[in-house]
Amino acid sequence: MAHRPQHGDPEHEQDFDNTQETPDAANDPAEDTIDITNDPAEAMHGASPGSDAFGAATNGMGQPRSEATLAAEYLDALQRERANFINYRRRTEQERAETVQFATANLLRRLLPVVDDFDRALAAIPPEERENNRWVEGVELIARKLHNILEQEGVEPIEALGQPFDPNLHEAVAFEDNSEGGDHPDTVAEVYGKGYKLHDRVLRPAMVKVSRG
Repeated sequence: MAHRPQHGDPEHEQDFDNTQETPDAANDPAEDTIDITNDPAEAMHGASPGSDAFGAATNGMGQPRSEATLAAEYLDALQRERANFINYRRRTEQERAETVQFATANLLRRLLPVVDDFDRALAAIPPEERENNRWVEGVELIARKLHNILEQEGVEPIEALGQPFDPNLHEAVAFEDNSEGGDHPDTVAEVYGKGYKLHDRVLRPAMVKVSRG
């Protein structure tokens, strides 16, 4: 007959104790924990030289830079950007002013022939017809208004008659020899068409006859 183990058998109790399951090491909560470091100082300490956190506050040798060094670098960069912006603003304002002046010069240049027509029309009126003639007075008033507008915009006539010939201001369309002889500079002897300047720029040179010395 087979031997049946008794309940109080010590060998049976020893075997039973050895067959009890031990906790699995893989299920240990301590090994499943992830260490998350929220301290920036610790993150900086553990950063590698190639990381962004390390490079932002370190020099090329991997050594931390002082706050004074960083502040000086930031100030220098800010001053450079400010200087670039000031130069850009000045250049933009200058270009805008030149554009406006160029457009104004073109308009004034187109008005000059109209002013010439009024001047020639008034010069052709006989003196006896100027007195008590409301039509002539009206034409003279319009001519004065045109001249006032040109003057307000900075347009002024170029002095030519009797002045030394200047190719920058005068356009020679005829020449005559000076009968007095001697060594005299070329002089404007007659003006065929009035010239005008806009500030320091020539709108239209004066058309003149030059007396050669």
